[in-house]
Amino acid sequence: MWVLKGTLLGLWLLGFGTMAWLYFALYRNRPPNSAVEIRIFTSLTTQNPLWLTAVIVCLVIGYAIARVWSGPPILWIALLVTGLIPGGFLALFITLVVKLKHLSQSNL
Repeated sequence: MWVLKGTLLGLWLLGFGTMAWLYFALYRNRPPNSAVEIRIFTSLTTQNPLWLTAVIVCLVIGYAIARVWSGPPILWIALLVTGLIPGGFLALFITLVVKLKHLSQSNL
């Protein structure tokens, strides 16, 4: 059970950490009504060694905390519910990428 709790905590940390990372790296100093190219997201996340290291660190921290401290059940429910926010943003992002790819192929 601690593995499941540790994974949940690690993914929660990763989700909100990634949102904060992207905000401070991209959107904080952006002028209004400006766009960000999709390749910038991948260069800051999946292709960035610092972000990949953060994935491992978040999971290790989550496992360590869940192994040592079981926590009250309401904590894990709250993590599950609030974890839907970064998950929803990820689903929206993937949907937009797929739709844009589909539109770009149909215009050729």
